[in-house]
Amino acid sequence: MQRITTSNSPFTLLQQRLKYVSLQPERPWNVWVENVPQWEIQPTISQFELPLVSEYAPCEGYPFLIDAIRNREKGMYGMQLEQDQILVTNGALHGLSLIFRSLYRPGAIALCQVPILGSIATILISYGYTIKYFTSHQGELDIEKLKLECTNPDVRLLYINTPHNPTGDILSQHTLNHLVEMVQRRGINLVADMIYDSLTFDGARSFTPLSVTPVWRNVYTVNSMSKNYGSPGLRIGWVISDRENIQRMAGFFEQECVAICGIAQKQAQILLEHGNQNLVETIAKRKKYVETRLSSFKDIKYVIPRGGTQFYVEMPVDDIDLFADFMLVNYSLAITTISNYQGGKGSYIRIPTVYPIETTEAALELLAEGIKHFCLNYTMSS
Repeated sequence: MQRITTSNSPFTLLQQRLKYVSLQPERPWNVWVENVPQWEIQPTISQFELPLVSEYAPCEGYPFLIDAIRNREKGMYGMQLEQDQILVTNGALHGLSLIFRSLYRPGAIALCQVPILGSIATILISYGYTIKYFTSHQGELDIEKLKLECTNPDVRLLYINTPHNPTGDILSQHTLNHLVEMVQRRGINLVADMIYDSLTFDGARSFTPLSVTPVWRNVYTVNSMSKNYGSPGLRIGWVISDRENIQRMAGFFEQECVAICGIAQKQAQILLEHGNQNLVETIAKRKKYVETRLSSFKDIKYVIPRGGTQFYVEMPVDDIDLFADFMLVNYSLAITTISNYQGGKGSYIRIPTVYPIETTEAALELLAEGIKHFCLNYTMSS
């Protein structure tokens, strides 16, 4: 079979497959790549006021949105935040970029939980960081190994993602306690990416490192409207940290893009006040459906995720991207593979839990057929 993706392209393999789809609009494609939760009934968030169009917003974010974020964090974690401890950003990736840039020093090393979204690794590398990887398992980390890594004076930050994309692992309160104690003792910065913290299942819950200590000088959390509220088009995220950190990042922010769109900020406020309970319940039902269906598949391996919006599934093939190209060409099914991440190993795909059940049912049927036919013609993994 001829590949349709190449590592020589400036685009990711995922984007190459989506471009392949876009060039043949007449085909009945099954695009099954996203992990953004889809509402069953979209809430109305179209209200805005004329001044939001005719003026620049404050570079930190409008007070009305910051107050909505404060209320959200208080409801989830019981934290009493001040306005100057929050920075509104152009999505979570922008927030991470501001943090990484503000913390960089020549020769800096970033310790990152893997697999890590490829774009995050790319941002770190582009700023000059060297990345070293570590993994979590059932909410725990090898703290002693991390402590050893942190004896290196060039270690500048430690990045975690909880609930994790794509594994769904949620770091325990016990683990976060140890991490915060370790980074504060070593003078290292802890960056917690929590963009799935509403999406936990079967009694699991998210924890924030901010609740471990009142001293946030080297602790940051990042969140956004994209995953927790199913609204990536708003491009609204936020960072919470010590007020001096927020002020420094706001200075970078003002210099590069002045402010976030006021209309998007108003819509985000309305959506935060509306809440996401219906969305979370919808994704929980869809996750259960995927869990039931996957149990009938043979030769695949996975751990049932405790949070997030996908199953991370190891397929019985040697070349996962050849398999993904095969599925696209022969079954019109677009899927996301481990190539969308860095630091991970194995023949993994991401099976989303965000689509309506009818869409997921059709995709799973195609996947089952594709596995069978691919493995008849190509080498299976041992």
